[in-house]
Amino acid sequence: MTQKPAITIIGTGSVGSVLQDFFEGEGYPMCSLWNSRGGKVYASEKAGLLSVSHSLPQKESEVGDWIFITIPDDQILKTSDQLAKLLVSWRDKCVIHCSGNLSSEVLGSLKKAGAKTVSMHPIQTFKKGDDRNRLKDIYVSLEGDEELMQMLIPVIQKMGAHPFVLTAGGKQSLHIAAVFASNYLVALMGSVEQILKQNDIENGLHILKPLVEQTLHNVFEKGVDEALTGPISRGDSETVRAHLEQLSSDPQLQALYKLLGMAAVDIAKTSGKAATGEIDIIEALLSSKTPG
Repeated sequence: MTQKPAITIIGTGSVGSVLQDFFEGEGYPMCSLWNSRGGKVYASEKAGLLSVSHSLPQKESEVGDWIFITIPDDQILKTSDQLAKLLVSWRDKCVIHCSGNLSSEVLGSLKKAGAKTVSMHPIQTFKKGDDRNRLKDIYVSLEGDEELMQMLIPVIQKMGAHPFVLTAGGKQSLHIAAVFASNYLVALMGSVEQILKQNDIENGLHILKPLVEQTLHNVFEKGVDEALTGPISRGDSETVRAHLEQLSSDPQLQALYKLLGMAAVDIAKTSGKAATGEIDIIEALLSSKTPG
C-alpha cells in the first residue's frame, strides 16, 4: 500500500481548518500546522503534535511532503520566499496555495528551489468552524505543475468535490466572477435590507427569501435570459420611472438601481421579451442624470 504524503498546513483559519479535518479524517499523517501565533509539529505517535513558538517551519523535519498555504493573498509571496531559503530538499516537496486570485507563479521561489507548485482554489465561502463537509459537491480549480495537478485530482474527488484545470488568466477571471457571485451578492442584499429598513418594513429579508431562492433556481435551471422578470423584462417604463423618483432622496441607491438596471436592459434585449421601443425608453431613463 502506498504511503500517504505527510501534510503541512500554513494558515489554520477557515480554509486551513477544513483541509486539516479532511486530511486527518482520511488518515494522512499531519507533519505540522502553522499560524501567526506559532506552530504545532509532529513529535511521535505517542506525543502527537507539540507546540513551538515560531510561526513557520525552520528545518526539514517541520516540513511535510505536501505543504498547503492558506493565508491571505498579500502574505503568500513573502512566505514562499522565506520557505525557499530553508535548508530543505524541495525537490521532494509539493507546495499548494489556495488563493482564488493568485496563480501558482507566486510560488516561483519554491519552484526554482525544486518544488512542484500548484494553485488549488475551492470555490466556496468558508467560515471558522466549518468541517470537511463544506467541500462536498463544490468545484475546485487547479493551475500549475501538470504532474502535481494529476496527483491532486483524485484527492479532490475524495473530498466529494469536482476538480477542473484552468490557465493563470482563466483563474483570475473566474475569481472576479466569484466575487460578483458571492461577495457582491451579499453587498446587493445589504442594499435591499437598507431600502426595507428605511421604510420600516420588518423582517424584510425573510419576506423576500422565497423570491431570492426561486430567482437563483431559475438562473441555474433556465439560464439568465429566461430568469429575468420584472419591470425591465416586460418593458414597464412607468414603474422604472416611479422607482427612480422614489430613490431620488438617496443618490447612492439610485445610482446602483440605474447601474443594475442597465445590466438588466442588456439581458432584456437579448431575450427579446419586451418591445424595442419600451426598452429604449427605459434605457434613456436609466442613463439620464435625473429620474424624470
